[in-house]
This record gives sequence, structure tokens and C-alpha cells, in this order.
Amino acid sequence: MSKLKSIQQSLLSRIEPSGEALVISAAVSGGVDSVAMLLLLQHYCRMKKLRLCVFHVDHGLRESSVDDRRWVEELANKLGLDFYWRRAVEADKAGAERPGSEAWARRFRYECFAQLLEESGADLVATGHTADDQAETVIMRMLRGCGIAGAGGIRSRRRISAGGKQLRLWRPLLKLTRNELVDYLAENRQDWREDETNRSEVFFRNLVRHRIMPLFNQAAPGATQHIVALADETQQLHTFLQRSAAAFLRKYKDGNSLSLKRKPPTALRHEVIRLWLIEAALGEAVNRALIRQIDELWIKNSGGRRVVCQKKTFCRCGRTIVLTDCCL
Repeated sequence: MSKLKSIQQSLLSRIEPSGEALVISAAVSGGVDSVAMLLLLQHYCRMKKLRLCVFHVDHGLRESSVDDRRWVEELANKLGLDFYWRRAVEADKAGAERPGSEAWARRFRYECFAQLLEESGADLVATGHTADDQAETVIMRMLRGCGIAGAGGIRSRRRISAGGKQLRLWRPLLKLTRNELVDYLAENRQDWREDETNRSEVFFRNLVRHRIMPLFNQAAPGATQHIVALADETQQLHTFLQRSAAAFLRKYKDGNSLSLKRKPPTALRHEVIRLWLIEAALGEAVNRALIRQIDELWIKNSGGRRVVCQKKTFCRCGRTIVLTDCCL
């Protein structure tokens, strides 16, 4: 067996399962992670008898991005794969987020993916997030003060709403490191594109990637994989907690009122509150401080107190917390 085939089989054996799908789209930026993913998915889809196509999103923020798109299109053509793409225009950059920010880029990218899924007939979008991305995400969220839901990091499969459409995301490479992918491409004699903005420490992720993670791995070799393993365990724990909280809400929430007849452990109360906020379309406002404020209503037996969130109010009334649509 050749060295390339041996490396390839090792990587393919650790790919996260895709779930039910007949047509898979690979989101390829041209960077090392997404190019390696595309080559691996070509073999994965051949083995699973699935159809593969390529998506590319050009955020229109760099002059070189046009060359990136052409490069990815040539690679798709070389592999015999259908290619679909979108480029941001000025109208796409108008909105609440600052154009070029991580939040804007993520929203635009997901909206494009949703459109391209309809155009291509693909069932889901595969993205090239690696074990390094997972570790970086966990550290970023912890530094920003996340709870157990955020500490689980990136999920291998996720459904989200983007631009009024449903979008299925698949992250097959979460168990693979960036160095392994670089070695795979080198053995494959496949080049890739470098995005110069990845070196800028203006972005929080790049600061974590270039400053913090190297220190962690120097202080404790294998730190990246240890963080990934912890994230996986945290996801499993959070899934169990989430199911218990959902069952609690079904039993004790009636319309906009939550009965306080029971006082479960703190972790379960916080998850109940988090899910209630999401149900009330307040998911964007969820943070540890808000959850603790609402939890104070729960654990302190005195009426008349309230917590205001956006245009809604949580108020303690006897042995219930009531959610109203206006501030009193």
C-alpha cells in the first residue's frame, strides 16, 4: 500500500458520519482545510455511492477573492464536479452587522449556502472545520463567558435557519488536525490558496490561533486533542441535560407561565431558562448574566420582581414566573 493511500484511509476512518443524504456539497474556500476535505469527500462519496458537488462563497472583501473563486472552479472541473458560487454585492453588505466582521461573513455565507442547496439539489453542506478549529472555538467561547452549551464547541451536524430557509451543516473533519491535512495534501501533490486575512490578529479567532493555542500546545503537548475530547464529552453531557430541561418545560410550563413548584439543581434550572429564552425568540440575547437574573426570580421567594430582556419581561408572581410581551 502506498503512503498516500495509507494516510488517506487513516483520515477517512476518522471522518464524522454525514447522516442521511444522497447529494453532498463541499464548501470550498480554497484554503488547506477545505481543499483537503474536498479530496477526502470525493473518496468518501464514491464509497458511499453519494453524489458530490462544490460550493464557493466570495465575500467580496479582497481583490484576490476573484482569483480564489477561479482557482476553486478549476479544481472542481478537474475533479469532474459541478460548481456553484455566490459573490457578495453592495446590497449584501447593508445590514446590522459591520461588513467584513465575523458575524456578517457567517450570516452571508449561510444564506448563500441555503440558496445554493436549492439550486444544486444537494441535501447538506460540508465545511472544513478541523480539530484545531474546535479547540479554538472552545477557548474563544470560554474567554467570552459561555455556559455548558457553548463549551461543547462545534457540532458535527447541525440544522439552522438562514435567509428564511433550512440549512443542514456537516463538519466531517472535527477529529482531524490541520497538520494532518497539510501532510495529506503534500503527499497528494495538491496545492491550495492562502487567505492573507488569516494572518491578521484583528480577528479574535486569529489571535487565539496564533498566540494562545501555540502556548497551550507548548505547555502541554497534545492540548488541542485534549480540548477536542473535552468538547465531545461536554456535548454528550449537554444533550442529556437539554433533554431533561425540555421534559421539565413540557411538564411545568403552561403558555407563558412556568410553575415553580419544583426547584431542580442549578444546572438544570439554567438549561430550562436557556431553552425558554430560545422558545421566546430571545436566543440571540442568551448569556450567563441574563440566565442568572431569571434564576434569581426562581430561587428567591418574593413577588413583584422582574427581568427585562429586549421587549419582553420575566416577572415573579407567586409560585410562577410569567413572561409578558411588554415592559410593565
